[in-house]
Amino acid sequence: MLKGIRYFGFFTGLLILFTVSVLLAADRITVQEGKGKNLSGTILGVNAEKITIDVRGEKQEIPANIIALTEYDGEPSSLKTARTAFDGSRMSETLEALAKVDPKTLTKPEIKQDFDYLTAAAKTKSVLAGFGNLADAEKSLLDFIKNNKNSYHYFEICELYGDLMVQAGKFDNAKKSYAALAKAPWSEYSLKATVSLGMAEITEKKTDSARKNFEIVIKSEDNSEQAQRLKNIAQVGLALCLTTEKKYDEAIKILEEIAKNSGNEDSVFQSLVYNSLGSTYAQAGKPREAILAYMHTDILFSSARNEHIKALQELSKLWKQVKRNERAEETDNRLKSIYNISK
Repeated sequence: MLKGIRYFGFFTGLLILFTVSVLLAADRITVQEGKGKNLSGTILGVNAEKITIDVRGEKQEIPANIIALTEYDGEPSSLKTARTAFDGSRMSETLEALAKVDPKTLTKPEIKQDFDYLTAAAKTKSVLAGFGNLADAEKSLLDFIKNNKNSYHYFEICELYGDLMVQAGKFDNAKKSYAALAKAPWSEYSLKATVSLGMAEITEKKTDSARKNFEIVIKSEDNSEQAQRLKNIAQVGLALCLTTEKKYDEAIKILEEIAKNSGNEDSVFQSLVYNSLGSTYAQAGKPREAILAYMHTDILFSSARNEHIKALQELSKLWKQVKRNERAEETDNRLKSIYNISK
């Protein structure tokens, strides 16, 4: 009897170990917060619009626009480390982890796609944040776009390429990339492309065209949470059109109203508002008011990494302008210590 119990316990333990090992050996899809359940299973197919996954014999299709990340059975640990660093906006750590991965060992196409995506995106976000090699980032993006049109990251990469081209002053390339982004089957992507195009046209000083694009977004019938956020950004864009036209008082009034009426929980949006306000004050010849605006981003919304970097860089210039060289030096030291950016 005892012997039988031992055998039963032994085989039960084996069954549990086998079940656990099967679960651990699964592909995983993590969806964005509030967009559904995370899934484990076997990924059967990937394209720009969705991932198909087998979950215990049931095929499910997950739209690409709600996927936060994927993890693949058999992927190297350094890729997991890179993905975690990327999710935390630590681009230097992301690239360091990716450097430990031998691409030749990535035999599964989806894993290779994720490696190429993280590489291109991390390089690009580094450049957009004020450091890194623009030409290298551009090559990585173009290689990804050429070879991975079936990746669920495809539309995100199109957006990043457009942003990078704006920074490079290659506006025609940016517009083509935003046009590709607008072809995504989700309304918010079309709105995102239109907002991005409008912001590019402000940089290009084509305010009439920019204003039309912002108005298209604001008048959109899409009232989803993401669409509303893009409408708010379009309102900031309209104010920046006024700044470009040197209608500073009008722009400042609009931006201050937006800042007053929007909640603090969206640090990226709030930092955009205050940085836009700082830029407008600076162009209006009001450096002290500009400093106060940028300090809002620095003190309250520093988690918005790229906008925080911009705020610190502008604060460094403004402190010098008002003869506060010690504050400028302090700001430069913070850029170096926090983001490894040197003047």
